[in-house]
Amino acid sequence: MLRLARTTLLAGALTACVTGLLSTGYDDRTLIVHTLNLFNQKSPANGLKTSWNGDWIFRRDRLELVDRYFRIHRADVVLLQQSMQKAVSEVEWDKSILSAGAFSDFDWRLEPVAEHADTSETESMVVAAASVLRLKQRQSGESPTLWLVGPDGFLQVAAVESSGQPVAVFNLQMPSRIERDPIWFSFISERVREWTKALGICSKRVIIAGYIPADVEVRSFADFLDDLSLKDSSNGMCDVALKCQTANPANEIFRLATGGSVGSQADRILVPKSAIVYSSTRTHDEPSEAPPYEKAMGFGQLWPSIRGGWESSIRLAGCGH
Repeated sequence: MLRLARTTLLAGALTACVTGLLSTGYDDRTLIVHTLNLFNQKSPANGLKTSWNGDWIFRRDRLELVDRYFRIHRADVVLLQQSMQKAVSEVEWDKSILSAGAFSDFDWRLEPVAEHADTSETESMVVAAASVLRLKQRQSGESPTLWLVGPDGFLQVAAVESSGQPVAVFNLQMPSRIERDPIWFSFISERVREWTKALGICSKRVIIAGYIPADVEVRSFADFLDDLSLKDSSNGMCDVALKCQTANPANEIFRLATGGSVGSQADRILVPKSAIVYSSTRTHDEPSEAPPYEKAMGFGQLWPSIRGGWESSIRLAGCGH
């Protein structure tokens, strides 16, 4: 009887909590947002016995680990950078491989960003969303949905519908080197404001995620967040800095591709200041034993990608509140 009473009280508390959120203008569901760089394998494989450039056996083995993660962990919106497709192939294509598994009910928005003639591959930015969210497909004559950011950076946007209102989802890959000039934050901010205004999406329903290797203490990044009324979803979640290092020196792919020995938080999910953040954590950070093929290449362990990903569970405020 006591257990029943406790269960009833808990259910009542949860109902009151949800009712309170709805009455104050928040969505009736949480969103689980992921970002992950799938690694295009174009960086030199320093120290390996063979090149990984265009190696789809190696890529398939890595994507199996990615798929394994998403089979276990719920995802609503997934932002992918450096997604690849072999020319004239429905098999050697990240979308086909992942859609055969954990992404079987996801809608994809792909934006090609590079052609690699040496391996006959196309590289794309991707926003993938669970079908229940109704990913808005590109319409003829609509505002641009892809912009070049520096020599090798990109900004992609797509809209999804959650709790009856649109959400603007921006997939960001900042430039890789010194070209990460503060001017690009101003450029991105302008594109975000222009696009959301054109579609009538308010600032409370904007998400920006991807490769954003910015120091939160840097003035240009802080100004960028303030300008768009955003916050880093990892704020307060990194009591131990190592937990938030998506660029991880222990990752053999990262170490071989970059010569990196210093870890950093390079991948982030930015959400509106009004959003409720329930959790925010690094993902895809556990390797498996390298299969014989990878061991022959020189790997001791197989990692899903060059860096870990990031995942945030959030609840957005509605417009007009």
